[in-house]
This record gives sequence, structure tokens and C-alpha cells, in this order.
Amino acid sequence: MTEYQSIGKPIPRSDSREKVTGSALYVDDLRFPRMLYLKVLRAGVPHARIKSVDITKAELMEGVYKVISKDTEGLDKNLLFGTCIFDQPPLAVDKVRHAGEVVAAVIADSEKNALRAVKNIQVEFEELPHVLDPYEAIAAEAPLIHERNGQYKHLPTFVPVPDSNVFYKYHLKKGNDTEVFREADVIVEDEFEYPLMNHATIEPHGAVAYWDHAGDLHLWSSSQAPFVVREVLSDMFNLPMTKIHVNIPYLGGGFGGKSDYTIEPLLTLCARYVPGYHVKFRLTRKEVFIGTVLGRGLKGKMKIGAKKDGTLVGIEAQLYFSDGAYADTSCNVVLAAGHNCVGPYFFPNCNLQSFGIYTNTPPVGAMRGYGHPEGQFMIERLLEQLALKLGIDSHTLRRKNFLRPGDTNSLGQTISEHNGDVVECFNKMIEALTKNLLPNEDDQFFYGRGVAALVKSPVQASNAASCVFLKVNEDLTVNISIGGVEMGQGCLTVLAQIAAETLKIPVKDVRINYEINSQLTPYEWQSVASMTTMRVGNAILAACEKAVTQFKKNAALVFDCDISELSYDGKTVSRGSENIPLKDLVKGYQYEDGHAVGDPILSVGSSVVRDVTLPDLDTGQYQPYEWTFGAQGCDIRIDKTTGKIKVIHFVTALDVGKVINPDTARGQITGGVMMGIGAALKEKILFNKKGIMQTDNLRKYRIPTMTDMPEKFTCILVENPQPDGPYGARPIAEHPIIGAPPAILNAFQNATGISLLKLPISSERVLTALKQRS
Repeated sequence: MTEYQSIGKPIPRSDSREKVTGSALYVDDLRFPRMLYLKVLRAGVPHARIKSVDITKAELMEGVYKVISKDTEGLDKNLLFGTCIFDQPPLAVDKVRHAGEVVAAVIADSEKNALRAVKNIQVEFEELPHVLDPYEAIAAEAPLIHERNGQYKHLPTFVPVPDSNVFYKYHLKKGNDTEVFREADVIVEDEFEYPLMNHATIEPHGAVAYWDHAGDLHLWSSSQAPFVVREVLSDMFNLPMTKIHVNIPYLGGGFGGKSDYTIEPLLTLCARYVPGYHVKFRLTRKEVFIGTVLGRGLKGKMKIGAKKDGTLVGIEAQLYFSDGAYADTSCNVVLAAGHNCVGPYFFPNCNLQSFGIYTNTPPVGAMRGYGHPEGQFMIERLLEQLALKLGIDSHTLRRKNFLRPGDTNSLGQTISEHNGDVVECFNKMIEALTKNLLPNEDDQFFYGRGVAALVKSPVQASNAASCVFLKVNEDLTVNISIGGVEMGQGCLTVLAQIAAETLKIPVKDVRINYEINSQLTPYEWQSVASMTTMRVGNAILAACEKAVTQFKKNAALVFDCDISELSYDGKTVSRGSENIPLKDLVKGYQYEDGHAVGDPILSVGSSVVRDVTLPDLDTGQYQPYEWTFGAQGCDIRIDKTTGKIKVIHFVTALDVGKVINPDTARGQITGGVMMGIGAALKEKILFNKKGIMQTDNLRKYRIPTMTDMPEKFTCILVENPQPDGPYGARPIAEHPIIGAPPAILNAFQNATGISLLKLPISSERVLTALKQRS
């Protein structure tokens, strides 16, 4: 077994001191001379034509520099932005499609003055029928939210259905997709709901934009995707990327909600009217809810069939996503959910359809798990029903049908040993969960135990890349610049461990620079898909190996030999018994008479995903990247009087490939589980009949708190190394959220005999279900 110096060690987080002392800089900490502030007027109605916008009074108010509306001179009313489907204007010009959409904006010398002016803008609407539910939105009589659906510029992969609210239909076929259940002895089917949710990051969205007098755009944003933001703005303004400077400080959480461009197009459009001024736009918590992106929003149907012995033979599913007013940020969620709804199980026959549907709600974008929690909630709940109908233990049923090496998944990919071991994860999870006996029902409580298995693939561009710059300093410390964003996940520490191990130096001597400037920082596709450790880690590995080679090349000039004769140990380069200290090689080698040979140690590294393809338009099959398998289980206690569910013990086992830092890995797992507990028990976006969001702050929208934490957490890190991962590591950050909701609902059914299929199962819903059972 390989002994590592840094890999696998619980190194403390390098950013912890800055964050606990409050010295870490976030967007709202930024101050600039002569800074102005942007505030906006939102529609307040979910669907309407804009008849007029009167900004006369607002323009005359104290401190106002500019008011922007659909009639502002120079505004391109045909301007649309996106990357997959270009259907969204930065400012509403003809109609509004959700109540949080911006119809006018004010730039003033203070937020207070900007807000006063906003209140004096008058808008006249012609209200239109609205639709919030995906089933209702696909009905023949549903109002069309986008009359131009099918005419917008879009990537070939995402084919819309014209004259409807369906902007994307993904259809995956495997095996006999027309007679999926021909060999089935038993069939079970049901309908499910995973509601709209909010990311609830600690830091609300914010940005500062500045157009200089040379026409360059400078942007500071709380974004997970600086280079995607740059791409979108470059397309919007027809501006060369060399004239766009996107800067990213620390982020106070993302969870996918900041990986999609939300406020940047509007802010930069408005700031262009006041060149030479920095304009700050920071959202209130309510604005984050109603005016950025939401997550999830599934209503779905699933049917699975099996033989009498429990062998799964086929699956059909229809997933309908309420994806809000604009489609661009949700296309790939629809895709991911479609092919991942089978979970980590072998089905020879699949007929899976996933629909992206326009509704009059805020747009849906990335959210931790990215389409995987929705579909796998369905399959894990349905397997419990199948086990009951067959009279087979649900653990046995799962074990019988897990994907194993040689099996093909829903996409037709053959599973290999190096993909990980779901069976090992499941068995270790069960072993940990069953160490303690589950209490028997008493007068006050029910007790239940539930499990779920999971699999996740990163959904990313087929050419997604990570790049790094590396510089070895004169004192042999190392600076590495990355384009990956530190948003609380601990990547700065983990990546430093990878570099230190490769260079054979202490972790404290490596600094990963978190400050991102798109002009100076190497390219990074996005900090999403749980891929920072793997993709950026591989780029760092490559850069470090090049740096070692450069040290050897400098030494080879001195020794007058081939570099194959040399060895490197992190302190010297040696040839037999002779050695040269690295400090004498770091700038090249200087002889006693002053002349020098060799070069300073500078290197670059990159990592690009390979062999990833686009979905076939007929079969839906394609090649994603890699897979991470896992299993989760829990014991819960249900109060018969209040309906409150308490998680007693939660166990997660993930095949992580190789643990880089066990502490940060456990932190990711426990955080993901807590978000899953919130999805299972508390979180749901609600609208009234007028289409106005009711749960638009953290008092009304209930997220889990410390009191909701399980009494005991168990994190099991299974290690079956990924051959192309840095030191064998796999992605793990999003995965713990996937299995938590179905495990909890399976435990509820185990305790009460009641099958619930809609999330969340709040205390009120639990009490209602218990009364109905009685």
C-alpha cells in the first residue's frame, strides 16, 4: 500500500482563519470610489403584456443617475442571452413571464435613493392567464408562455416542441423500448412530486459592474462560473473577451444557484449607461427567491417490472419539470434526470422521457445533485413497493439488481471495476446502520429504518476543461492559480494537498490563489458537477509533474547528463551520490563566475474530459464521464402527537476512489445529508392563486437547523481508486443529497406502513396521513 505524505491526511482548511475572523472578502465587502447602486422594479404579476412604463417621476428624484426601461434610448429590444437556448432578455420589454421579472431599473447614489425612485415608476400591464404546474402547462388549453418557442437560437441537442410550452423533450431508449414489460411477472407504478426549492446560500447574490472609458467591462460577481459569465456577456455585447474582466472573490455558498448567470446580464446592461462609475447590485433575500433561479420542480410517473424472483426487466418513466419562465439554465437538468432515474440498477429495457416545460415561475437552474435526486427518489420509493408486492426483502431486491462490472446502464455504457462498487457501499452502510437495534413502537413514537442506493455522473460540457498556472518561488514555496471557485467546499486545501504530494513538499508551502480574474486566471469551464477535485486536481498534477521535469532539466545541464539519470526528492535533484539543492535550480543554475543555464520553474497544466459525447437525437444514448456509487440509510423517530420526524442515525457510504482529505470529505457528506433532510421534511416553494410566491424568505421557507441534525452521523469512505482521478479520487460533493429523501420516506413507510410519494413530508402531512390511516 502506497504511503503518502499529504494525501489522505486531515489537513486543516487553509481558508478557515480568514473566514472565522471575518477578514475574507465577499462581493458585498467591495467598495469603490464614486460607487452607485442599482435597484429594480419587478413585475408583481406572473404573466402579462407590458403596455407602458412611466419613469418620468423617478428620473427627477434625488440622487438618481439613470432609469432604464423598455423605452430607454439605445436599448436593443431583441437582445436575448443564453448558452443552450437563447430565450431570455436581460430586461422585460414586451411581456413578463414570472412575477419576479425586472421591468425597470434605477441607478442612484445610494440604495435608499434608488428604492425611492423605483417606487415612483408606473407600469401598466395587460394581464394574461398564468400556469404554474407542469401538467397544466402541457395541456392543450394552456396559455403559451413563449410564442416564439422553436424559433429561438438553440444548440442542436435541445430540440423544442413548437406551439407548446415544452422547450425540450429528452427520450432515452434501451433494449426493447416498445415492449418494456413483456417478460415481467409483476409491475408496480406510481406518481411522484419533488417540489420547487431554493438554494438558501448564506450569501445572497451580488455583483459590481464598471465600464471604463476604453470600453472594457469590469465585473465582480458571486458566481461559480466566471468564464461562462464572460462568454454570455461577450455574446450579449458583441465584445471581445479581452475587454471583459470577470473577478470572483470568495463565495458564501453556491449549491448550483450561482453557477447560472442571473443578475450579471441586467447589471452590466444598466451600468453601460453610466460609464466611469462602479455600480453595485446586491439582492435582498426575497429577491434571491423570486428573481434568480430555483431548483427541482418535478412531477413524474414511473413504472417498473420484474420477474417473480425479483429480477428487474424494464422501466418506463415520464418526468415533467416545471422549469419556469426561461429554459436555458434547466436544459441539462432535464437531460440528467432522464437517464439517471434508473438509479444504480440494471434494467435491460428502458423507455424514459424527460420534459422541460415553461411555467410562470422563476427559472429553474442547477441545484446540488443536478437532476439525480428527482429521478432516483422515484426509483427508490418504487423499489420498496415492488419488494412488498413480491414478498422479498427490499435489501435483497436491491442487491440482486445492482449494476456490476459487465452490466450496461441506461445509456448502454458497460460498467467496469474502476467505476466503483455499489455493493460494497450498500453492505457497509447496512452493517453500520444495523449495529444498533431499532426501538419498538411505544405510546409516543413510531420508529423506522430505511435505505436507498445512489449513483451520480457529472453533467458537463463534452469538452469541459480545467487549467492551472504554477510558479515555484525563490524560497521554494509554490503559487498555483486556478479558475475553480472556492465557495465553502474546501477545494483550496484539497488541491494544495495534491500539489504538495506531487512536489514532495509540505502543504504549508503551497498557496492556491483563490482570487479569480478572467484576464489573468487560467480557464475553467465551471465549478460545478462536483468536479473541482478531479478535474482541477488532474491539471495541478500535470503542472507539478512538469515542474519536477524542469528542475531535472536544469540539473541535467549542470551534470551534463540525460534527465532519465536524475531523481527528485522535493529538496534536491540527484545523480548517484551527487545532488544539487532545489534552491540552486529554481531560477536556473548560476555558476561561480556568474553565468547561468536553465530556466525559472514555471509550468501550466490542464485537464479536459475525454470521450464524452452528445446525446443521440433518436435513442438519447450518449457517453457521460465517470460515475460515483453510494448507499444511504437512516433510523427515524416519529412523534405520534406532533407528527415531527427526528433522524436518529444517518449513514452514508460513498465509493470516493481515494480520500484526499477525510475531514473535508466528511464535511461535504454531512452538509449534503442536511440538505437532503431539508428536502425530505421541510422545503417547498409555494405560490398563491395569483401566481405570487408565498415562501419568499427564510422565515416562511423552512430549511433545516442544528436541531434537525441527526443524533448520530456515520460517514463511510470506500476506496476503489478511479484510474484517471488524481491519486484515484472521485467526485463526492453532490452525492449525499441524492439518497437522503428516499431513505427517510422509506423509513417512514417501514415505521407506519404508509407510502408517501410527495416531498416534503412535513409534520402537518405526517399527522394527516396518520389520521387517515386510523
